[in-house]
Amino acid sequence: MKRNKDSNSYIKFIAVIDIIIKNSDEKHSMTVKDIQDKLYELQYDFHIDYRLIKKYVQYYNEYYEDTIIESYREGRNDYYYFVNPSLDTMEAKAIVDLVYSSNFFTLKTKENYKKRIQNMFSIHYQAYFNKKLNLHVVKNENDQVFYKELEVIAQAIQQKKKIRFSYQKPSLKVNYSSKRVELAPIDTCFSNNEYYLLCQGARNSNDCLLYRLDYIRDVEIIEDSFFFFDEYNLQCFHEKLKNITYMYSAGELETIELDFHESIYPNIIDKFGKDIHPYQVNENIYRVQVKHIINNTFYSWIIGFGGIIQISGNAEQINRFKKYLLDNFIENDNQ
Repeated sequence: MKRNKDSNSYIKFIAVIDIIIKNSDEKHSMTVKDIQDKLYELQYDFHIDYRLIKKYVQYYNEYYEDTIIESYREGRNDYYYFVNPSLDTMEAKAIVDLVYSSNFFTLKTKENYKKRIQNMFSIHYQAYFNKKLNLHVVKNENDQVFYKELEVIAQAIQQKKKIRFSYQKPSLKVNYSSKRVELAPIDTCFSNNEYYLLCQGARNSNDCLLYRLDYIRDVEIIEDSFFFFDEYNLQCFHEKLKNITYMYSAGELETIELDFHESIYPNIIDKFGKDIHPYQVNENIYRVQVKHIINNTFYSWIIGFGGIIQISGNAEQINRFKKYLLDNFIENDNQ
């Protein structure tokens, strides 16, 4: 159907298709009368019969291959409904929930996300995406980070070029200046409700450096640069990232034995995954051997369980943990 040939027909076509898309889905089909009633409700000054609706749906399905309007006949009525192949309703709801749970996105960005995803579905599912609890913590109210800086970073990753950016953490100091960083970006990822940029180490190509995206400003691509990382580099990055606590990467990867109470087995799986092999030590205590980067944040994770996780087996690792506790939590009378 050519638009410039018959503008009135084009308006009718758009009106009918728009009504079907916005008001129907697999569970809520529309009859010809439903479509006609909706046209009247929206105050269109034309009438559409079943033959035109059938023709418009055929035109639409021929032109738009990635979406489709299905039809079926039941009794004397033809029924039409829009199929959205991009996202299932519950998949879309999960995405909205994940976005709202993140403290990286500004409230404005979260609302924009929700509205755009809502518009992908019929009116029957609009309420699925409404948020009854506002758990937004104000950490970042700068939309530029999401819309501008992230776009430049994504381009640099795709083009395999280095970037230069300013990095400034929140500080209570007056006139605290940001540092300028020049590195090769690898990827971006979410962890513990924060959004991170992963970069290849400048001195050690197998090292992976982590930067909070909401602390990054003024990103620019270094046009005459090019970097490369092979499968070995990627394996090093992957091994490090899966074995760190709260995305703090200082420390060495070690094998460590932990004793834990059976009640926190779900937390052990959350931390180390299901590919572990705990065995029973006594009635309520189990022991497991894992690989992890051992540093102060890992010790803090252990302390957070109030004594029902303990380091066992390796005397040197136990003594290091004791020293950490003495240095940071136990008052020294000799000082």
